[in-house]
Amino acid sequence: MAAPPPLPPGGAAPAKKSNVLLWVLITIGGLFVLFIVGLMAAGLFVAHKVKEASVDGKGIVLSSPNGSFQIGGRAKVPAWVPDYPGSNPQSAFSARSDQGEGGTFTFKTKDSPEQVGKYYQDQFEASGMKLSTNNSFQGGSGNTRMLIAQDESNRHSVTVMITGRGNETPVTVTYATNK
Repeated sequence: MAAPPPLPPGGAAPAKKSNVLLWVLITIGGLFVLFIVGLMAAGLFVAHKVKEASVDGKGIVLSSPNGSFQIGGRAKVPAWVPDYPGSNPQSAFSARSDQGEGGTFTFKTKDSPEQVGKYYQDQFEASGMKLSTNNSFQGGSGNTRMLIAQDESNRHSVTVMITGRGNETPVTVTYATNK
């Protein structure tokens, strides 16, 4: 049997090198990798839900006992909001609660901005809504016309933004009602 190595002068054995720093770095790196994997999984889940929403036309719907919120999908336009002939309204969002409802939808038409504006103006007047704003202005995205109508007795309001852009007319309609 061999004799143990002699002790250095001073009598103490040399201290072993600590690997604490290495373990801390490995732990931080592992947590970082788990975070990235979790983030990617969440992104894939959201992408899957958006794809489903575009396939079934329902969009993403969040519901609770107090109301609901929808993003995307085919818009369910309330009966009191004029529905432009031949349009295919797509919901940007809509929300309902016991306090009221509101939302925004968009559509495009080949009709001119003037035709769209005249249609909405005529519909508002025919339904008894008061037209509070009817402005046109020139902007970076083309000619824009904004109409705002209100029905104070039923607590409805509608804002229509019509943009003249090339051979298509994008339209954004925002509505609200308070109970």
